Amino acid sequence: MLHQPRNDKEEVTLKDIAEAVGKSVAAVSRALNDYDDISPETRTYIKQVAFEMGYTPNLMAQRLKKRTTDTLGFILPVLSPKNSDPYFSELLVGIANEATAQGFDLLVSTCVPGYEEVQAYLRLINSHRIDGIIVARSRRRDPRLDLLLEKQFPFVVIGTVDLQKGFLLVSDDAATGARLVVNHLVARGHRKIGLVNTPMDLTFSAEFFDGMKGAMLEANLEIDQNYWAECDFSQKGGYQAAQTLLSGSETPTAIVTADDVVALGVMAAVHDQGFQVGHDIAITGYGDILLAEHAQPPLTTVQRSTYNLGQQACRMLVTKLRGELLEQEHLVFKPSLVIRQSSDLDFWL
Repeated sequence: MLHQPRNDKEEVTLKDIAEAVGKSVAAVSRALNDYDDISPETRTYIKQVAFEMGYTPNLMAQRLKKRTTDTLGFILPVLSPKNSDPYFSELLVGIANEATAQGFDLLVSTCVPGYEEVQAYLRLINSHRIDGIIVARSRRRDPRLDLLLEKQFPFVVIGTVDLQKGFLLVSDDAATGARLVVNHLVARGHRKIGLVNTPMDLTFSAEFFDGMKGAMLEANLEIDQNYWAECDFSQKGGYQAAQTLLSGSETPTAIVTADDVVALGVMAAVHDQGFQVGHDIAITGYGDILLAEHAQPPLTTVQRSTYNLGQQACRMLVTKLRGELLEQEHLVFKPSLVIRQSSDLDFWL
């Protein structure tokens, strides 16, 4: 017998289903929630009738009953609405897709890093609107993590932190990425290698710096502070930093950057100074964003699994929230080098 759906304006209730199947409301509820004391055949029948009648479970009531929201939080640390960071765009897609697959909602907001950001985390925690939070772009001294630890609130970090504190962690290996770049440039004959790094208060930037410094020492290369600069995650910042590096009496033959967007700014500055990218000065990036392959010339860069970082961070947090066993509490992705014309134009011609 096919059960007709109710009028769109009328909500189908458990009582309606109970009357249709000749069972108690309690039995219908237990069947829809897969209780073992209801036979598999009866559960299947009741679910089919509920589907035919157009029944929609009250998710809010279910969440209140089990005292969870089935929602994760993610606060984007955004310095300026004018500067869109491809890293966060790809990261967010990875988080959101995995949250949906796991049956969770994702609450996303933005805030400028600093005191206001910590207050934003505190408001989100106290609102009881989320079960856990994902923290991105970790810092060497991170008040966000201090707050979450103090509140004993579930979280996972995307980026390196102190492993001794028992954080859930998903990260890429920035130091290895830097070593891959330096080794490639050394193999191409470069000895005067400059660096445009991202802010050193970030754990990623500090690890990238250490990896590059270590690789240069292993190659017996001089570390010249005049060839080293720092900027934010923007093309403008990269452009200005490169102008500083190129204003000295001697210029580097290669410039390593810790971010693809920064690298695009460096490339523009090198071009404006009358140099040919990939021939006069080699340039490398980090991240392998879509624009890297289509830059002029295409950008040599370190490929980072940004989508997977977001996906795995979400999966790890949900697993923890469900009380299930985690195979790994610290997951580190190894990067790879993508060689293009910006580091060796002649090689590709």
